[in-house]
Amino acid sequence: MRGVKPKLRSIEGGLSKVPAAPAGLNATARAEWKRTCEELIERSALVKSDLPTVEMYATCRAMVAKIRPLADKAEPFIVNDKTGAVKKHPAHITLTNYLTLCLRYESELGLTPAARNRKGFQQGSKAHEGAPPDLDL
Repeated sequence: MRGVKPKLRSIEGGLSKVPAAPAGLNATARAEWKRTCEELIERSALVKSDLPTVEMYATCRAMVAKIRPLADKAEPFIVNDKTGAVKKHPAHITLTNYLTLCLRYESELGLTPAARNRKGFQQGSKAHEGAPPDLDL
């Protein structure tokens, strides 16, 4: 049985401008920090207590950007010549781990379609502009 989806309301104490990125973030992570904060602020869905999660998400996205070229060049599996044992390439394992973390942080922050739907984001918000009118967002 499905209930009525809640309407998203502005968060009391929500941030209205992008805060400065933490000092330890590299250029790729800072760009992701800015993009993510802007998107969440546009939805009135970012509070100060979310900033550590945004920082971790931005760090993971930067690591994905760094590891993906290595994984793209590497074969997915390594075969031990002596034993014939097959194992996953470390770059692919690492990429998969960071992609999994990214997805978790995206869900926590309401950045995935499923999370936005679950959190009851209002139809007609800027995040949904351009979507077909019959699409149940």
